[in-house]
Amino acid sequence: MTLSLPRAFRRALPPFALPALLVLVGGAKLLYPLTVQAQSTAAPGDRPYVVPVKTAFVPEERVLTHREQAGLVRGWLEKRFETLLPGLMRREGIDMWIIISREYNDDPVFRSLSPFETYSSRRRTILVFHDRGEGEGVEALSVGRFAYQGLYTVVPTHNDEQFEGLRALVEERDPRRIGINVSERWNHADGLTATQRDALYAALEGYTDRIVSAEMLAVGWLETRLPEETAAYRHIMRVAHSVIGRAFSNEVIVPGLTTANDVRWWMRQQVAEYGLDGWFHPSVGIQRQGREGRFSGDEVIRRGDMLWTDFGIHYLGFATDTQHNAYVLRPGETDAPEGLKAGLRAAMRLQDITRAQSRVGRTGNAALAASLAQARDEGLDATVYWHSIGYHGHAAGVPLGMTDYQDGVPVRGETTFKPDTWHSVELNVVAPVPEWDDQPVKFSMEEDALLTEDGWEWILGRQEYFYLIR
Repeated sequence: MTLSLPRAFRRALPPFALPALLVLVGGAKLLYPLTVQAQSTAAPGDRPYVVPVKTAFVPEERVLTHREQAGLVRGWLEKRFETLLPGLMRREGIDMWIIISREYNDDPVFRSLSPFETYSSRRRTILVFHDRGEGEGVEALSVGRFAYQGLYTVVPTHNDEQFEGLRALVEERDPRRIGINVSERWNHADGLTATQRDALYAALEGYTDRIVSAEMLAVGWLETRLPEETAAYRHIMRVAHSVIGRAFSNEVIVPGLTTANDVRWWMRQQVAEYGLDGWFHPSVGIQRQGREGRFSGDEVIRRGDMLWTDFGIHYLGFATDTQHNAYVLRPGETDAPEGLKAGLRAAMRLQDITRAQSRVGRTGNAALAASLAQARDEGLDATVYWHSIGYHGHAAGVPLGMTDYQDGVPVRGETTFKPDTWHSVELNVVAPVPEWDDQPVKFSMEEDALLTEDGWEWILGRQEYFYLIR
């Protein structure tokens, strides 16, 4: 059974309220406005290159107002402080976590600890999390003057006396291990500047032997997701996919007139008109029969071209990252050539392989080696370069290869996959296309996915067929 709701009614509700509504009226599946593929139950390796059920990419998804976003972000932060942070601090053996930021020179972790109303830290901000032990929870303190919408309890000091206030706080709480954000290998956990580090060590004379890197605490905080955040992330992905769906349609593209740059700038402008941000300039590339490689710029899009985009937005505090493909129909065609569709299926097969090889407790490098070995055995010319995603586009968490590290990523690749984390499944397969005289064509795909203790789940399905441009 499929239930269709009037557009006006759909738009009046928060996007992730609708699935709950449908459960109440009988568990119907929602065509709204981007249907999601059913999860495949076939074992990896069974029936390679079989196309799953198609999904419909339908444009338009209401973007929440800033006021609506603020309430959601506040609720997530309060729950994260209460339910996630104590376990992460105890896992890393850190009793007190100190994050120091200065206005417009924020620690990479700062925004993830801030309410929606906050654009940047104020003057100097010293945030302190103190684990009071089992059953007591973690104190969220701000040394200075700024409570950040009441999210933190202020330890009041004058701006010029913050480090004295921090010293008094440390003496009073007497933590055994003090974590600070310094790290050689994790850029997201290396936010403490040299001058603030020097001031911190001077203020905590006599306690400096207790100071340790909080790198894996910072990574754990950034990479771990709440169920509520994942539910909202599906809505965020619908917004991102809707922009791609419109860009790869005749709303934007007129074959023979529109250039790749025209499409790129339209996508970026559309994000701005939604009141959102991107975290990189959109990419749009063209592959064409008889011309080697992928090209872009002011090249005019022609009939018979295969198009690709790499596109991401930043919304509700989270980044997205998606690579999808389109085909511009020639006169008389109703679908892409079979050779192009086979190449897309080969890339989907590589998605299946890499997800099956990547599981909780396994290192990124081990999963990469196993994925590439299986891909070679199946005759795929494959490159794999996953990354975590969340507060940042290239986010904290285990990498599964990089474009220039196909033999494993030093140090960071030896960390393990954790449950309740998001990952961009990013990869490509190069395959010959018979209809293009066996010309090699690159099929790049990227979809965001959730890893739980039970395995993988696409955040919003995956691309299973080409967008068709008439």
